[in-house]
Amino acid sequence: MKTITVSVLLVLVSAFAQAGDHATCILDKMPGMQNDAAAYAVSTLCLQKNPGGFSVIEQGSGRGLFSYDSGAECAAKKAAGTPSLIGGRLIYVACNKLYDKPKPQVGMFDDLVNK
Repeated sequence: MKTITVSVLLVLVSAFAQAGDHATCILDKMPGMQNDAAAYAVSTLCLQKNPGGFSVIEQGSGRGLFSYDSGAECAAKKAAGTPSLIGGRLIYVACNKLYDKPKPQVGMFDDLVNK
């Protein structure tokens, strides 16, 4: 029983560790941000700590057993009390990056080939 418990905890911890990045920094520091100047400062600090920003985060990397079901669910909860427009938008982007499922890649000419 202890082996199963330890295994489950390791899986959960590894999922959260993979999500520890620019998006997580934004979601930790941005909710409730009162103005755009402060939101810009938080964004700058998160980028300094996590070079590459959102572009280096794997789509859906925050999904797990106890996570949000979607980016929209996360954004609705986390951005609700954030008056800053920049802050709200960054929360929305972070939530979508972490919790939306990856979309399949579609090639430029797939429509022509599959007809």
